[in-house]
Amino acid sequence: MQEKLSWKKLGRLIPIIGLVLFIYIVWSIGFNKIISAFSSIPPLFFVLALTISIPRTILYGYKWQVICKKQKMDFSILYLTKIFLMTLFYGIVTPLAIGLHIRIHYLRKKGEYTLEKCLANSLIDNTTGFIVGIFLALIGSLILIDRAPSIFPLFLLFFVFYITAFIVLMKKKRGSRLFNILVRPFIPVKYKERMDKSVEMIYEDIPRIRDLFWPFVIEGMIWIVGAVQVYVIALGFSVNVPLHMFIFIAVLSVIATGMLPISIGGLGVREGMFVFLMSTFGVEPEVAFVISLGGFFVKTLIPGIFGLIISFGEKGFISDSKKLL
Repeated sequence: MQEKLSWKKLGRLIPIIGLVLFIYIVWSIGFNKIISAFSSIPPLFFVLALTISIPRTILYGYKWQVICKKQKMDFSILYLTKIFLMTLFYGIVTPLAIGLHIRIHYLRKKGEYTLEKCLANSLIDNTTGFIVGIFLALIGSLILIDRAPSIFPLFLLFFVFYITAFIVLMKKKRGSRLFNILVRPFIPVKYKERMDKSVEMIYEDIPRIRDLFWPFVIEGMIWIVGAVQVYVIALGFSVNVPLHMFIFIAVLSVIATGMLPISIGGLGVREGMFVFLMSTFGVEPEVAFVISLGGFFVKTLIPGIFGLIISFGEKGFISDSKKLL
């Protein structure tokens, strides 16, 4: 019981580290400088960046639908897009965006699929997105190696780890063997049979890696469109950074939050990485900070709040979400 409480307290403490980092960055740059930079963003650029969220969200719904079809799960793009927006806010306020997986409940509720199949679907969707992000970040870290040589080995290590884990776990034989070695011995005897069945159901209609080629491509488009949203805000400051370099910097700063999940919504980690990388191009810290935070607003926070508002009209959504979290 004491161990359980300790882990629970640790889980609550970790996000505070990111908040402290965020406050430190604000303090070191200067609160007044940041406010001044924020107030200088032309409203038109902010609105345009926010508008780009619409095609980006539709792309996400389409990518998710492709994965669903590969698993013989029938959902419309409209429904998947709606559920994505509804759960986006919970992804923001939880470390590692674990709140996004509330959607598992709604996939199961709508399609009457097994919990294990819906879990596999959600994990595949998230993992493909993160792998593409790490791949783009790896390319970016290689391109920027003269400016920031220390980050390439870290991103290479994470890329190799995730690709290896993905390849191993996507194959039922390898995944089951790994489960039997690392997990099953620690499961109480009375639950072993149930867990064995759950593992079997997780791999029901699991897509082959080559079947995920198109979702990977679409995910690449989603990452690029998201980076362009941030670039539109940067244009309001007349930042002199080539578009292709800016895209890689934006992706690198977001992926850093997944590699170092110590904050809520990536606050602090994302801004720290973005300010550091933009400084190599001579961009002032307060400007880089505002561009990064503004990008978070238009890409994630505002769509997440919009999704939360939509969720109020969904019967039982709030009560179900509280139970799941």
